[in-house]
Amino acid sequence: MRRPTAALATLVLGTSLLACATDAPDAEDPDDSVFVDDGKADDFFSLSAVEYLLEGKSTVVLDPSFASRTAEQRLAEAKRLVGLKQIALAWFITQYLVDKEEEDANAKFGGFGGMAKGGAFEDREIRERADKLTFDFTFKQIAAGGKKLISKLPIRTSGGQQVFDLEIGRPTNAEMAQLETNAEWYRKAPWDGWNPAAVDASKKEKITFAISREKASTDGFFDLARLTEDGVLDIDIHFGWDYHSEYHLKHSKSMFGWLTREGFTAPVASWDKLTHVSRPFTRTVTANGKSVKVEVRMFFGKPGTVTDPDTDAGGIVLENDARESLAKRDVVIYSGHSGPFYGFALANWKKTDEGDLDDADIRTMQLPEKYQVVLAEGCDTYQIGEAFKENPNKRGKNIDVITTTSFSDASSPVAVQHFISHLLARDTAARLRPQPVSNLLTRLDGESFGFTTMYGMHGIDDNPKLVPFANVAAFGRKCSANADCGGPGNLCVSSGGAKRCTAACAAAGESGCGAGSTCKAVASSSTSTIYGRACAKN
Repeated sequence: MRRPTAALATLVLGTSLLACATDAPDAEDPDDSVFVDDGKADDFFSLSAVEYLLEGKSTVVLDPSFASRTAEQRLAEAKRLVGLKQIALAWFITQYLVDKEEEDANAKFGGFGGMAKGGAFEDREIRERADKLTFDFTFKQIAAGGKKLISKLPIRTSGGQQVFDLEIGRPTNAEMAQLETNAEWYRKAPWDGWNPAAVDASKKEKITFAISREKASTDGFFDLARLTEDGVLDIDIHFGWDYHSEYHLKHSKSMFGWLTREGFTAPVASWDKLTHVSRPFTRTVTANGKSVKVEVRMFFGKPGTVTDPDTDAGGIVLENDARESLAKRDVVIYSGHSGPFYGFALANWKKTDEGDLDDADIRTMQLPEKYQVVLAEGCDTYQIGEAFKENPNKRGKNIDVITTTSFSDASSPVAVQHFISHLLARDTAARLRPQPVSNLLTRLDGESFGFTTMYGMHGIDDNPKLVPFANVAAFGRKCSANADCGGPGNLCVSSGGAKRCTAACAAAGESGCGAGSTCKAVASSSTSTIYGRACAKN
């Protein structure tokens, strides 16, 4: 089993463990709201990671036996090899862009805080050469990195495009076809820990990549209306095995205390009595006037029990628990070690090959067709988002996945707590008040210690731009306070000398507000502070 990459902020352990927030974010909306003209607002909006489009040309060479095959057979084989070559391209791009740890064999190769989006491939113009064995093709791939990634690369200009050269590996056709989970060709030398400076010329080739920014997505809300429509919001948390300091035990114990302080009723008297079959932690909240039961289950490897992470049997139980969570629950959280072309490391990979959930597994495992939210809290989990979206039961929809494109803090469960606090953000009457996803991402990015973690969300394009539970029927009605317009997120905003009902929205100019309206910044007139956005008539 390949060792997942991870990072530990050992010098700031005390700070990290003390940084846990016990309160949900302030979800109150002021009653003295006014619209702010775009030209007068500081509308700077930042998410740390940016997606980039990588384009180039490459070749595949059929085995000599295909020289006597028909044109259709040769083309079919070429398409198969192109698909394998796309995986290879993603692997070597990631090896170049991804951050390294000092002990990594290729620590000095690249390292720009980015990675390719595994599975997000497009190949075009597959053309056969005269030898009937060599096929050229052009490709597109998506990668993510910081906003200044291009400035860090050895960029030159060619044909009006920004390009860079990269030496990638040249595995054989037979090697590229070796994709059995945990025995993939790229887990073996010289392809793992790729460093072209240490590889013979016969095993590498230079490719020129054109790079440009991909079209950016806009902000939105988690669809809490769908998550709570059955009266239950169930959340499963899985802590992966940790080799640094048994954080799977420490973080689960910390979460036990945090959940009880947050008003949840624990299923057992103490953490020591908690097992993988314990009943959930529970509490009740109000969502759009209805009572909703929130259930939280927690899973982790506990030595000497059926979930012992050092054993094959324990690893199987841990993996099966994760599979069941993903097959049933509304929200699934993973916190632990991960890495490029990897997934969730639930058990001790030094002692067992069981208890791992790869990105390849996620693409084919049983997932429900209902809407789900996943937090993949680990190092370099960016590729997992695409794996979830490609699952046949999702088909690119009904799934939101929070991932990282760099190291994450292994020493604290604070990201898990921030995530749950965001989902359950409430006003003083304990009513859910959905918050824009950007609020969560900004908060998660701010918890990096000693390195730069870049969080992002996959699947946001089809998320609500208008706050869930918006009382659209009240839009334009005269009002004097937010309560006149509906529940949390429905606002009474001053415009043109009168106060009228509207609702919160997420992104400037988005169509969620309906025809004839725009999503504009709103501020408290008493403090002159912009606190969000709301729909305004044009």
